[in-house]
Amino acid sequence: MENKFIRQQEKVFWTSMLTGLTLAIVKGITGYLAMNKALIGDALYTAAATARQLTDRVFRQDGRRTRRAQAVDVSSGNGSSGIPFANMVMTVLLLLGGLEIGISAIRDIMADEMAEPKPFAIVLVFLAMAVNEGIFRYRYRYVSKLNHTTLTEMVDTHRYSLYCSIVVLAGLLGTIAALELQQDRLYYVQPISALIVSMILWRQGYVLARQSIYGRLVHTMEQQDASDYMETVQRVQGVITVEQLQAQEQEDGVHIQLIIGVNPQITVQAAAEIADYAKNLLLTRFTHVSHVHVQVVPYNGGYPYKSNYDWNRSEGRSGDGMLH
Repeated sequence: MENKFIRQQEKVFWTSMLTGLTLAIVKGITGYLAMNKALIGDALYTAAATARQLTDRVFRQDGRRTRRAQAVDVSSGNGSSGIPFANMVMTVLLLLGGLEIGISAIRDIMADEMAEPKPFAIVLVFLAMAVNEGIFRYRYRYVSKLNHTTLTEMVDTHRYSLYCSIVVLAGLLGTIAALELQQDRLYYVQPISALIVSMILWRQGYVLARQSIYGRLVHTMEQQDASDYMETVQRVQGVITVEQLQAQEQEDGVHIQLIIGVNPQITVQAAAEIADYAKNLLLTRFTHVSHVHVQVVPYNGGYPYKSNYDWNRSEGRSGDGMLH
């Protein structure tokens, strides 16, 4: 089940990345040919959003190979030292691109004569909006099951991508209206739309810069979620106590680090069976949990205790091979 869930996430993620890259390239080329600065800005936003998701995935996967999942009550962190640097690079590109588009738009507004409009790009904008919305719904359907910070960032990125497209569309519609109605003033709608898109680019650059400096806020697991995990493990036969339960939301789902105390008189094999059962129970009961690591330690409370399952009696084994 764990492998199936991960394969699903990989398929959804790479489909989204490929589509985003294709849209960015097509928008950029069309914007250049149509001399539409707003559409070029939209292409830059799409490319930056795609690159951001890709770098986050790469660096987080690398970071997970070298660190253990953090505790439930951890509320901030970057996940990898490479993410802030990558974010800074994209921040510079967004700010410089937004600045260039904004200055160019102001020049067009102040110019005595407007360049000849080319509204043919409106067809592409409609198609791009439809494809972008479809891909977002496709990915949201799976990411929403994880209930972590990636979902919040994805929704925010899509929202402003939609804003960009709507602004570009408004500029193109204004151009078409100017051509049909012979109203020169409507030609200014297109450079105004480019100016608004540049502001969206600056906003996104600011968000990335803030994350690079202060770190991305990590969505803290709800206390109720942690309690549900704890209660589920405590019901496993053979588990005397849950010494530690750590849960961290990652790109592919929730990762749980679990330490359980068992009867010190049972065999290593019996302890492994308890650990496997606890792991499989968490993966089965909680679909958003993608990885569980269980460590078993002998329980030593210093006083007589009751076990919810007497493994020593059921297995009928002596003290040889017992946990110590």
